[in-house]
Amino acid sequence: MAKWSELPDDMIEYLTSFLPIQDYHRFSAVCRNWHMVAKQKRHSPAQQIPWLTLGEMKDTKKRKFYNLSEDRHNYLDVPELCGTVLCGSSYGWLFTLDRKLNFRLVNPLTGVCYDLPRPPPYYEGHIEQEMYIDPEELQRCLVFKAILDYDPRTRSDFTALILYGELNAQAFWRAGSTVWTAITDLPYVPDDIAFYEGKFYIVQSPCVDNYSAIYTFEVGTHPKATKLELQVPCRGDPNYIVEDTVCDCTDTDCNCINKCTVNYLVDFGGKLHLVERFLEMSDHRLTTEFVLHELDLERNKYFTCQQINGHAMFLGASSPVVINPSCYHNCMKDAIYFTDFAHVFSESYGAEDLGIYDLIGKSITRYYPRDVIHHALAAPIWFTPNPW
Repeated sequence: MAKWSELPDDMIEYLTSFLPIQDYHRFSAVCRNWHMVAKQKRHSPAQQIPWLTLGEMKDTKKRKFYNLSEDRHNYLDVPELCGTVLCGSSYGWLFTLDRKLNFRLVNPLTGVCYDLPRPPPYYEGHIEQEMYIDPEELQRCLVFKAILDYDPRTRSDFTALILYGELNAQAFWRAGSTVWTAITDLPYVPDDIAFYEGKFYIVQSPCVDNYSAIYTFEVGTHPKATKLELQVPCRGDPNYIVEDTVCDCTDTDCNCINKCTVNYLVDFGGKLHLVERFLEMSDHRLTTEFVLHELDLERNKYFTCQQINGHAMFLGASSPVVINPSCYHNCMKDAIYFTDFAHVFSESYGAEDLGIYDLIGKSITRYYPRDVIHHALAAPIWFTPNPW
């Protein structure tokens, strides 16, 4: 029988490239030789199902994470996360905002942090008005979403983009800068931001002009935004190409009056996709359906997708993640895993709008119980472990 502990180091290193983080640590515990090779970290762990970032434990202040693939919880003692709101997640980094509005980028597995400038004021041009907002309320609602263009561990010239303030205004920060640069010629109250093929993209809610307007811009000394000719009409419009299962009427007794649409932008299969999320506007704002459109930016056309080639998509306040579930347990194909959108109401109602939308069966199931332990200031978000 071959002695596994005596395998060549290059072969052992190659094997580590197929392991997700939890198996990587188990691999390193097999024997002394494997531990020494794994410790060198020459290969990043394989892509894995994101963890769900939950709240703090009251007694230990450790942050709780749910590992979906293993159906277990991990508890991380990260002082930088204590008492903070998580405003976004990209490449395994978390955007954190504390009660004093200190803004940071934190890797909870390595402890590496970047101090970011304080976000711009909630009310544009009226810094003094923040004095009259409850600090906890301001901490919760100041930054709606934050993303990165590149992983800071691989590129030192990375950029962060945020949606902030009363109208989800946009601003970016480049590594080494001391301030956020506001972007003034982009839409009011956009739904989502994304990075795709070297540019940032922003999508506006369809409730403004009866279609989803998409803008793109490149960061720099003089950032300039460009509105794409491509437009996706909202549900109820005669040009909408998906059968409308929600009636379009003015009857105040009809439930369709209490529905809204939220957009996401997702890079999947080398194409930019627009994902529509339909919510019922009750006190709890529960999700009812998702519809996906592939965007052809060159021909200014869009195509509705009935499935996503057996993949699984993870959406929420974090940057979207798309994986192939065939390599993992407990992960559904052609499905969208989503977190609670109504984060500003989570303190009152709990983060209960967590589920899996089956694109083929058009149904919603749960992946976590309703009594989710979440942070009192915000709903859970997805986090992709990055231990390097």
